[in-house]
Amino acid sequence: RYYMLAFSSLIASRAVAPARANGGDALFFGERAARAGVSALPVRIATFDGIRGVEAAEALDAGARVLAVPAANALQVTPDSPCPRWVDPKVWRSAAWDLRLALLLLRVKQQAERGEGLNEARAAWLDLLPRSFDTPLYWSDADLEATGYPPLIEAVAKQRALWSKHRAEVAASARAMGEQASGEAEAGVQPLCAPSGEELDWALSCVRSRAFSGPASGTLKAAAAQLGFAGLLGLVSVVGGFLAPQQAVDGVSVVGVSLVFSDVVASRLLARGKRHVLCPYLDMLNHASSRSGSRLEYDYFGDAFGASLDPAAGPVPPGAELLISYGDRSNDQLLQYYGFVEAGNPHDSFLVDQQSFLLALGEADPYPKERLRRLSQARVPLTDNTAAVSLTAEGGGPRAMQLARLLFLAEADLADDGASPSSPAGEERARRAVGAAAALVWKQRRDSRLEAAGAGFAKGSPTDAPSRHRGLARAFAAEKERVLERCVAACGGRCE
Repeated sequence: RYYMLAFSSLIASRAVAPARANGGDALFFGERAARAGVSALPVRIATFDGIRGVEAAEALDAGARVLAVPAANALQVTPDSPCPRWVDPKVWRSAAWDLRLALLLLRVKQQAERGEGLNEARAAWLDLLPRSFDTPLYWSDADLEATGYPPLIEAVAKQRALWSKHRAEVAASARAMGEQASGEAEAGVQPLCAPSGEELDWALSCVRSRAFSGPASGTLKAAAAQLGFAGLLGLVSVVGGFLAPQQAVDGVSVVGVSLVFSDVVASRLLARGKRHVLCPYLDMLNHASSRSGSRLEYDYFGDAFGASLDPAAGPVPPGAELLISYGDRSNDQLLQYYGFVEAGNPHDSFLVDQQSFLLALGEADPYPKERLRRLSQARVPLTDNTAAVSLTAEGGGPRAMQLARLLFLAEADLADDGASPSSPAGEERARRAVGAAAALVWKQRRDSRLEAAGAGFAKGSPTDAPSRHRGLARAFAAEKERVLERCVAACGGRCE
């Protein structure tokens, strides 16, 4: 039996341009895949509502393992990945996983542009990567403001600042490496050419919209090399008379077992960081939160990455899209990095800073002001008014409920400084308060949206013209309002 290490689907390929029509698309999961050692059930590239994805060419069983891609075709990084000779070590050491993968992708792209030999799988994959992205990173400030959601606006601002820093660092280091390239050229190593800002943004966007992660386990290839070295030592020991043949065999066997245990078992039990992977073929699969039983897996003994469908979703008929889950991703994450909004996303939430939440609580359901002292008197003080407070379809998140308990319950009803549930009556009181605050936030958002729409109509603003960015912003805002509506309903209230 194969032993699988399950990977959490971190990112995938929804933020792509519509599929380009070319003959290579039809071969991607066919002849090219077979020559690259890819095992695939009958599937093919297709376009669904303008988004490229994968469809079933024939009926597929529920939970079928649809793809298995040799790990050699993937780009991978771990916290311990050695610095390639073509990258400035200072940049590599300080780089997070996404920048490291982006540098590897740029390297492959530049090799292709120079006509250097790439295996057919990577060449075909490069040809199918999107040429551009329209995630919020590339939106105008006006389109971002149309979401009416400060947490997303702030997150995109931080992303822009970080990627700007990456552009300056990578460009400077690549130029420095290029100036010292004479010695490296003799050794057959071509340094990374200094990418433009647009090229690095493209590579980072590819990575953030297509990679996935899992345990930083070892690989069978590395284990085989270590086992071979142990075997060589055993042979030398026997020939030199230091060990009996059986002792040498026993020693090598122990090494083999320990390697497999370390790579397959210990990597899951011990914190060894994560492996982040950009894998051709697998990154073509699109997302649905309802496919929570789908799996991206690493087959240790086959040294391959695979994708299995959600068994609970049932068989897949011919022509239907194959979908997986990226994990528990809110619409904040889906829009910022993948470029789409999922309607009815069960993992979505509405974030508000603590200061705004306290003001909403006080206005919607006034509480004794002296109880605010409880926030600073708690064992873990709740005095950071910039902290995020989460409201979900199930009601208030942990911080929201703790704040409500501290402000609305009597001292005798509090447990663990309000962090733990109270009596049924106390919990009902705290939920009502959270629901009232959520209803007020919902009303403020609705009034602000209607006022902005009216102002735009009156002015005849050209920015009101339909656009994909503005449409996504409005869809995102609508989903956030639905989260608030469900939160209020879960707390026993009603939006009016």
